[in-house]
Amino acid sequence: MQHSMMSLSAACVLSVAVASAAAAAPVSSADLSGHSICWDNGSTSSYGRGGKYANTLSGEGTWAPTSGGFHIHTDRYDYVAAIQKMPDGSFQAEVLGAGIKTTGKYCH
Repeated sequence: MQHSMMSLSAACVLSVAVASAAAAAPVSSADLSGHSICWDNGSTSSYGRGGKYANTLSGEGTWAPTSGGFHIHTDRYDYVAAIQKMPDGSFQAEVLGAGIKTTGKYCH
């Protein structure tokens, strides 16, 4: 009986994880262009039209969509960020290869 309960618990956790991941959507350039996102790490990213980018931590530079996310190039850093839009309108970002993950929302 204990084994069955553990299996059921594991299945429930797995199904919630799969449902949460399925609910996230890739971010398009239109989701970012002309907007600023306030991240939970205290930084703000501004995605200007025409590819201009500014971040309070990493400086000014450019942003562009790539097959793996968004290529961000600033005077301090050069990286690709995988960004997803969550059902509640928030964003989740991961800087690939750096182990950095953060969440944020449009700044108001």
